[in-house]
Amino acid sequence: MEIPTRHETVLDPTVLRLGDLYAQALLEGLSVEQADAVAAELDALGDVMDSVPGASDLLLGFMGRSEDRTRRLERVFKGRVSERVEALLGVLERHGRLTVLPSVIRSFRRRLNEKCGRVAMTLTTATPLDAAELASIRASLAASLGVEPMLTTRVDESLVGGAVLRVGDRVFDSSVRNQLDQLRRKIVAGENKASSQ
Repeated sequence: MEIPTRHETVLDPTVLRLGDLYAQALLEGLSVEQADAVAAELDALGDVMDSVPGASDLLLGFMGRSEDRTRRLERVFKGRVSERVEALLGVLERHGRLTVLPSVIRSFRRRLNEKCGRVAMTLTTATPLDAAELASIRASLAASLGVEPMLTTRVDESLVGGAVLRVGDRVFDSSVRNQLDQLRRKIVAGENKASSQ
């Protein structure tokens, strides 16, 4: 039984670079529709690896000999995933790089989103939004930002009202809670200024 001497992570620069190279190669020559289908398969695979205890270790080959892992891959995935994803898994296994699969999955999604002008955003509101409100917000974001918003919504009642939009590292906070916090800071600053005079 092979035992890895080091557990590679997605923060390892080598793993990130390799994952990006495999993702780039996987994306080449695919139409947007084909690439979306591959991304959905990879996302589902990533979800299984994240949510099923032991699935990641079993799939990524931390256990067993190379021949066993190859047979396991064929037994699990043959006819259940597209030929493209099956080929990717086979190439990664043959080169002893199954451990970069999580990085490939993330890089593929990022590259596909960049290619299609899609931007992931998180919108947090005090109350749930209905379908019409959500469609209106998506259309407004698309028109103002010139991208296709991939909107994830969350509800946080502590916002009181308004919304918080996170786009990458930027946060746009128009919540009532934030406005009240700003007002409180101004009042405190005014009181401190008045008491010091």
